Amino acid sequence: MFSKIQKTVRAYIRRGACVPCLLLLFTGGLRLAYASDPVSDSLKRRVTIYRDHYGIPHIVGDTKPAAFFGYGYAQAQDHLKRMMLQYRDAQGRRSEVVGSAAFNPESLRFISANYRWGGDYLQRLLRTWQCVVDNKQKIDPVVYELLDAFARGVNLYISEHRTQIPSWIDKVTAEDIEALERAEYMRFYSINDALSKFPNREHSFLHFGSNQWAIAPQLSANGRIIHVENLHMPWANQFQLYEAQLTVPGTLDVAGVSWFGSPFFIVGFNKAITWSVTWNQPNISDIYEEVINPADQLEYLYEGTWRKMRTEWASFKINDSKGIRTERLPLYYTHHGPVISFDAANQRAYSVKLPNFNGVNYSTGLYRVMSASDLSSFKAALSDQLIPRWNFLYTDAKNLYWVHNGLVARRNEQYDWRKPVPGWKKDTEWGAYLPFSDNPQVLNPASGFVQNCNNPPWVVTRKSGLMPLAPVPYYLSHPVKPDAGEEALNARGERVFGVLTRPNARFTLEQMMSLATDTYVLAADVIVPLLKRAHCQRKPLHDSRLDHAVKTLAQWDRRTGKDSVAYTYLFYWAQAYRDLFSDSAFARFGSYRRNAIDINSRLEQERALKSLQTALDRIQSKFGRLDVRWGEINVVVRGRALPLDGTNVFDVLHPDVGPVQSDGRIFCNEGWGHLMIAMEGNPKRVWSLLPYGESENPKSPHYSDQANLHSDGKLKRFWFTPDEILDNIESVWGDARRLRAVVDTTRP
Repeated sequence: MFSKIQKTVRAYIRRGACVPCLLLLFTGGLRLAYASDPVSDSLKRRVTIYRDHYGIPHIVGDTKPAAFFGYGYAQAQDHLKRMMLQYRDAQGRRSEVVGSAAFNPESLRFISANYRWGGDYLQRLLRTWQCVVDNKQKIDPVVYELLDAFARGVNLYISEHRTQIPSWIDKVTAEDIEALERAEYMRFYSINDALSKFPNREHSFLHFGSNQWAIAPQLSANGRIIHVENLHMPWANQFQLYEAQLTVPGTLDVAGVSWFGSPFFIVGFNKAITWSVTWNQPNISDIYEEVINPADQLEYLYEGTWRKMRTEWASFKINDSKGIRTERLPLYYTHHGPVISFDAANQRAYSVKLPNFNGVNYSTGLYRVMSASDLSSFKAALSDQLIPRWNFLYTDAKNLYWVHNGLVARRNEQYDWRKPVPGWKKDTEWGAYLPFSDNPQVLNPASGFVQNCNNPPWVVTRKSGLMPLAPVPYYLSHPVKPDAGEEALNARGERVFGVLTRPNARFTLEQMMSLATDTYVLAADVIVPLLKRAHCQRKPLHDSRLDHAVKTLAQWDRRTGKDSVAYTYLFYWAQAYRDLFSDSAFARFGSYRRNAIDINSRLEQERALKSLQTALDRIQSKFGRLDVRWGEINVVVRGRALPLDGTNVFDVLHPDVGPVQSDGRIFCNEGWGHLMIAMEGNPKRVWSLLPYGESENPKSPHYSDQANLHSDGKLKRFWFTPDEILDNIESVWGDARRLRAVVDTTRP
């Protein structure tokens, strides 16, 4: 009955029926929200939010500010609390809500569960919010209007639901949103790169990942360019993503994913283009070693003269078990930047130099990218150098373009810029930034494909023509050899390379989807033969458990499928091997040179078998049996536990990562942050997946609908055209006739 009502309502919407009329006709049928207007905001009357069967908001505005207003309201409907914590975080005020855990005056502490350095103290030290307030007049006025409109949408939702939301949630400003964009770059990327150079550090650094590739018409079975993107991000913290579409008839029509609280897409598409990003490693930040005056700890040496550090004071309100307490702490700066550490015993301090530290317009960079309509405007947007890093992959109906984007300053090559440099010398000062045109980039390579799975630029494709030490030797944050080649590929990049370079191959859309969800374990190409050889050599000794395990592995397709018992063996084998020997010994199996491992070596065989015996002991002890399928261990809990295929151990293209529970299960909350496959041309077609879906409300159907797709290895279509949206409407907020008007104006 309900499906019939939905079809009838869609028919009425297509004919231009207004929402109040439909509510009179179908009380209790299709869920149509026509909110009251306790706050008078003219933009509310100029926007409509259509949600499809997966809760994705398709926002149609009469103007750009109206569309962004609607986007702010839509995000607040699904994720208000998370958004507001994001803004508090950027302000350096998160401890007012969540307590001392977010305060953290030890700025060098990395909070791995949240993928971020430090807490409120570090945000204040980086002047994340204050810099935006001090320089708001420098924000592009067009973008400022959109930031303000987004904030107004959020504030409307807060006002309408004031009695239902926590009292600490107040309001949002345009400056708060720009500060959030600045925070994502400044603290997560820029400070991360600088701190990785810190001497004698005790903290470890995570290895971030994402995948992107595209095939040209000569590799495509249907002659159309296919673009694949996997953002590897957490599913449940500040890097959780939100999917939407923004439409302003005749002006803007773009879709993609944003971080909670952001109005701008980091990955997305429109009718003409598609773009994606992956994490890269340009050498964008530095640490300066400062000599401190023994007579005055707040003076540092520069060119033979003592300079006074600049001091600011910050007051923090910390909500702990005894109520709100206040702490007032100093923030120190040299002319290089924030001081992150003092070493009084050795009369040293360390300051960090970060790109665009005193600048704004981080939002402007993203907005210009998502507003591009062709290759020329896309490159022009990046040429503004407002986005300090990321590999960008661009496709349209005819072109593949890729660039290793980085905001890298010119530096004196006499110094090692991968370590702290002398702060007391003038010749360690940065020069101008390298121009965007110097960044490694390729356009329509003869190979017919481009890929980046966090690999160096010269292996973006076969015979890329890019040189490892170009444009300058210190361009990358890690040392490279001038003759480096494909051995620089990680396992994900190697897998994509291996598939896309098959002789005479022409790939179907289905094959590209299969590769996007691929879990083939390249390391198994060595580990399984090694175990077989080792097991054969130890006969006639008999061990039924080993016999069965080796036989199971020998028959395995070498993929981490949720029904695979063999991969459970290999997963525990990997843990045992690391524990018994070392991480570096295990890493050999994942390296590009894994085939150099001698499977005939007695030592290699003994290690492999001992690891398998230990693995089987651990499986038996943990689960009480050996025939444990991988999907019984690797799950996502979204209302209920759902089995997943992916893994984080062998760097497969489909990662699923999470904390291990006491019962041995892995509760995945990280891996694919978003998956998108776009087939260029007319008509353009897009498929996507968000592992946690669009809603954080456990009662919503969109809390677990995409988790179910993820578990089943399926994607959803992204409905993009007006006709597609009208055919897949679940709810409407605002005037339902607005999209119908778009259809009428676009049809001949």
